[in-house]
Amino acid sequence: MQRGIRRKEIFSDQNDYHMFLSILSKELKRNQCKLHAYCLMTNHYHLLVETSEYEVWKFMKNLAHNYAQYYNSVNAFQGHLFERRYKSCLVQDDAYFLQTSRYIHLNPVKARMAAHPEDYKWSSYRTMLGISDDQITVKERTLGYFKGKSVHRYRDFVEDIGHKYMVTESEIHKEIEEDEIWLPW
Repeated sequence: MQRGIRRKEIFSDQNDYHMFLSILSKELKRNQCKLHAYCLMTNHYHLLVETSEYEVWKFMKNLAHNYAQYYNSVNAFQGHLFERRYKSCLVQDDAYFLQTSRYIHLNPVKARMAAHPEDYKWSSYRTMLGISDDQITVKERTLGYFKGKSVHRYRDFVEDIGHKYMVTESEIHKEIEEDEIWLPW
């Protein structure tokens, strides 16, 4: 997770979202990483990334650096775009993996930017459900946890917070040091 400096927006228009996703796609390929979930909010973004031999800090540094260069160039800005280094947590078990995916996909709903997670365009949730294909999200691991009608069962899991795989949201908040209340951006 990485947030804009002083909580300012890091995505001003559709072009910014598209450029970020393009840079993300290039970095994923270059670093042989897998993207399991993402959500681009107005002033921050969340990623669930599986790395290979390449260290995650290098991936995140290149992603942030390349996007900041683009954003500053387009807007004639100088200086920092992000408030600090990215925040991360190591996902070591299946329940935490699934809860992190849910947490990411529910971000726009909790921020009251969308009534349902599939209504929000700048998230991998639509790809997970097969509504669209962003060409960067790897669905197999996530959907593999759900037998049979995996897409429907994943949707039920995301939208039903009482699911048996529940890991408390406060644990994720603590891990990424995101302790403020949800703000609508």
